[in-house]
Amino acid sequence: MSDLPNQFEWRFIYHPRFWLTWIILGLLRLSVLLPYRVLLILGQLVGFLLLVLDAEHRRITRTNLRLCFPQLDSHAQRRILRESFYSSGIALFEAGLSWWGSEKKLSPLFHLQGLEHLQAALQQGKGAIFLSGHYTTLEIGARIMAPHVSNLRPTYKRTRDPLFNWVMTRARIRISGGLVNSANMREILRELKNNNIIWYAPDQDFGLKSSVFAPFMGVATATLTLPSRLAKASAAPVLPWYCERLAHGQGYRVRIEAPLTNFPSGDDVTDATTVNAIIATHVRHVPGQYLWGHRRFKTRPLGEPMVYAPRRDWRLRRYAWFNFLLAAPLLIYTVLLAYRNRDLSYLKQRLGFYPPTAVPVDLWFHAASVGEVIALLPLLNEIQRRQPQKKIILSTFTPTGGATARKLLLPGVDHYYLPIDWVWCVKRFLQRIKPRCAIFMETELWPNLHEFCFNYAIPVLIVNGRISARTFKAPIWLFQLSCRSVHYARQILARSELDMTHFLKMGANTSRVEMAGNIKFAIANQQVADPIRLDRPYVLAASTHDDEEYRLAKLWQAMQITSHLLVIVPRHVHRREPICKQLRRLNIKFAVRSRNDSIDSQTQIYLADTFGELNRFIAGSDVVFMGGSLVTTGGHNILEVGAQGKAVLFGPHMENFLAERQLFLDNQAGIEVADDAALQDTLRRLLSDPDQARLIGQRALATMQSQQHVLAHYVARLEELIAQHSR
Repeated sequence: MSDLPNQFEWRFIYHPRFWLTWIILGLLRLSVLLPYRVLLILGQLVGFLLLVLDAEHRRITRTNLRLCFPQLDSHAQRRILRESFYSSGIALFEAGLSWWGSEKKLSPLFHLQGLEHLQAALQQGKGAIFLSGHYTTLEIGARIMAPHVSNLRPTYKRTRDPLFNWVMTRARIRISGGLVNSANMREILRELKNNNIIWYAPDQDFGLKSSVFAPFMGVATATLTLPSRLAKASAAPVLPWYCERLAHGQGYRVRIEAPLTNFPSGDDVTDATTVNAIIATHVRHVPGQYLWGHRRFKTRPLGEPMVYAPRRDWRLRRYAWFNFLLAAPLLIYTVLLAYRNRDLSYLKQRLGFYPPTAVPVDLWFHAASVGEVIALLPLLNEIQRRQPQKKIILSTFTPTGGATARKLLLPGVDHYYLPIDWVWCVKRFLQRIKPRCAIFMETELWPNLHEFCFNYAIPVLIVNGRISARTFKAPIWLFQLSCRSVHYARQILARSELDMTHFLKMGANTSRVEMAGNIKFAIANQQVADPIRLDRPYVLAASTHDDEEYRLAKLWQAMQITSHLLVIVPRHVHRREPICKQLRRLNIKFAVRSRNDSIDSQTQIYLADTFGELNRFIAGSDVVFMGGSLVTTGGHNILEVGAQGKAVLFGPHMENFLAERQLFLDNQAGIEVADDAALQDTLRRLLSDPDQARLIGQRALATMQSQQHVLAHYVARLEELIAQHSR
């Protein structure tokens, strides 16, 4: 064998990690001295302890029995569950018996049938494939066969404990003469070519790779295609093989059946169905001797929910600890936001307290905040108009987004807040709302939310999908969780070629990602906002961030322009006081909208710290500077400015809107400034030449209108996906 198991290591002796394994192996070695019937009793006692203590495998076994024996009542299923655990305990002592028991002690326990089928098969000179399932009698069955065949080659897979793996593989090699790694196709074919017997059990779930879905005891099951591929490549006959533990300590019956006919058939699903039927026949004969404790139905066909409780891998556990450490500040922040916005439902729903819906939700749309809500509304409204019979909800992440949604949503569409990404909050949300299909605007990659949507078979569709460069800079474990969230999405409609490339780099299936364009162009169809008129014309600084307000105010003060005001609309209105302190430091005259301050001839800056008025300020302005672009925030959406037909300026940091930036620059519909000095020069030029500003605004509006086909494409494509994926 070229693929040898691990060798002995000195750490097996001195490292405390292996001391318990040594004790267990020592007890097994001594147990072979006991009478066989005593071993059966001890095995049942160990099985009883496993039944009581091993809650996870008890749940898995109960689930498997419920799926495979729906015709049995709960009492009969519990009886098989107990027998399975008892049989697993006995199998532990049978392993010791098969590894170290004497031939004299074992030979009276053997009853072998069908050896003539094997002998006839080997006469063809192409080897033979023993087809078996994962029964608790596998180990003792190999020992029973050993005296009768010298060329048996069981397949093996390494165990997690290297010491146990070393002892087990040494014993198996001593008994059978050799082992073959189940993943080494080349070595398996070589053994068959040498007319040896490969013993393979394909009834484990290794995902969709090299598997097809075929029925196993009435359940669609991910089934390995290796038996048919081996038979096709080697022309070796495939013989079903069973080992049954007889009642009342009478020993074991091993039965070899005649080779399968018309196998392989050329169709993987047909062959997998045949294999599963063979294994199921023996399982039904002695159901208590099957290893029901493995997650046989872990992989589900597309659209079916998970049948087992989700396992939390180390990344999700680390994410849970991360959430735990942030729980207190996040809770305080949530309470403060709810209080500041006078929105009790924000607090309750973020913590998972939702009113139950009268009927399950057909379509659940999610948009994070104000910009995403405004961009999503044309699509949502059109879907509602076309499919009025469907129950539709919209969730948001922020109170400002919620207020915008409640103001603009059409009748019949309810609004909810997305829960904090804590397990119990997410589960409660999904169980109360019961969505049949989830449609996320852009990309909200919440690990727990996407995990449970996948487990509950709620299809997730991402529209206007985008991935920022910041996502790739996250800690590796968090980035991997984001990749898994992307992988769970049924379909991704990316807004640009670059975003589509980013999704593919994160592991999205190529068949599930397509470039659909930027749906935010649809806002050009909406009615122009009612402009806010002030006592003087004004330049608007929209969605500004920390440090930008101070730099813009300093720049405006240096320009000494008296014909216009500078109106600042910060991205986060709760930053009013820090901004006011900065303005006072400059000794500049300013007014604050939330305080109803009046504007006089000396006022230079107007701080618009109110909610929901940005579009109206855009409509009333002469020129707009888009914030978040002088600092490394990544910029904000300039399409809303273009939809109002206004000239827009932006700084060098537009990483989150590269496609929009390039489109506007290509059409001379916007101006990029490199720094504060360039911004000052450009503003002075546009204010002195209002015709040029109007021309740039007209180009921006024309650019937006040239992209109106995007909405129609989204509506048509989304209707197809909803029909395809909705449960």
